[in-house]
Amino acid sequence: MDEAEEPLNVLNLPQLYQHPSASILLGVLADLSLVPPSWSGSSTPAGRKIRSEGVPSYLTKIISSPLTWIEEDVEKEIIWETAAQRLSERSGRTGMGNISRVFSIPLAPSISSDATASQHSIPGGDILDITLYEPAMSEDNLGLKTWAASYLLAKRLPLLLATLPSLGSSGTAQILELGSGTGLVGLAAAAILKTFVLLTDLPAIVPNLDRNILGNEATIVAHGGNLKAAILDWTKPGEIIYGDTSTAAKAHSFGLILAADPIYSSDHPGLLVHAISYHLSKDPSARLVIELPLREAYAKERQDLKDRLLGLGLNLVDEGEEVGYDDWGADSARGGEEELAEVRCWWGVWTWR
Repeated sequence: MDEAEEPLNVLNLPQLYQHPSASILLGVLADLSLVPPSWSGSSTPAGRKIRSEGVPSYLTKIISSPLTWIEEDVEKEIIWETAAQRLSERSGRTGMGNISRVFSIPLAPSISSDATASQHSIPGGDILDITLYEPAMSEDNLGLKTWAASYLLAKRLPLLLATLPSLGSSGTAQILELGSGTGLVGLAAAAILKTFVLLTDLPAIVPNLDRNILGNEATIVAHGGNLKAAILDWTKPGEIIYGDTSTAAKAHSFGLILAADPIYSSDHPGLLVHAISYHLSKDPSARLVIELPLREAYAKERQDLKDRLLGLGLNLVDEGEEVGYDDWGADSARGGEEELAEVRCWWGVWTWR
């Protein structure tokens, strides 16, 4: 490694007893910013490389210092707030506050059709970059985070093209995503399948979903896709709410339904199948594609979901397992920076018997 690339020790940073200027302190704090991971690699510093050992203590000293040598109160406030943000980033995803990150999704299948979604490469770099905004995390609104299963399913879609129905373009939605969260799967599906996708979730999630659709809409449309967000409560699948307008949904209207990581309670398998039963087209070409993380705590719910889908009259025609990464509940290491956690997921393609 070149000397210029050697990470700095925290002792080499400007120390408070030296009375560094506001601009110098803000420059150091910018270098200490952590780029949120998109699960193709670990989070990395945005500026100069700085060893993580001792950084939390360094930041705490800045936050607790009166910064008496800096005259402008506004500059002091900015420094304190920025240092607090850098410290919260080292508490993992839950402490990061609002973030945006980019997910790179292939638009075509790899040469090897049996490659896993986490390994395939796309000749010619035919990649779709989707930027997603994620508000500060809370356990009450888990749908405001992008989960590993969503990223894996979005990347798997090109590999499933041969088994998915030919939907074509239309002025109405051809694909329904249930529990869209931040919208990664639905956005990717619209571009990859070049059709209209309806992304749905609960009222607390849809405003951020709208934001992510708006931020990526030009890119999706340029690739031949179209999309819209709506509120869909699985207990009332016949009602879809666009903005403030409630609309009666026509049954069996969607030739493809997508769902990634939709199971978080014992009630969800029954509710999800209730929504699928109402919305999935009865055409023999109709498909349901689901991806679930293999969380040990939800093994019973996963089996319940599969049993209910079989009872509905669906058959599992393709399935597999793959490994992705997540930044929720991972072990903290490297001086407080959160490591990515490996997540094994199962995916399945269902059709009518």
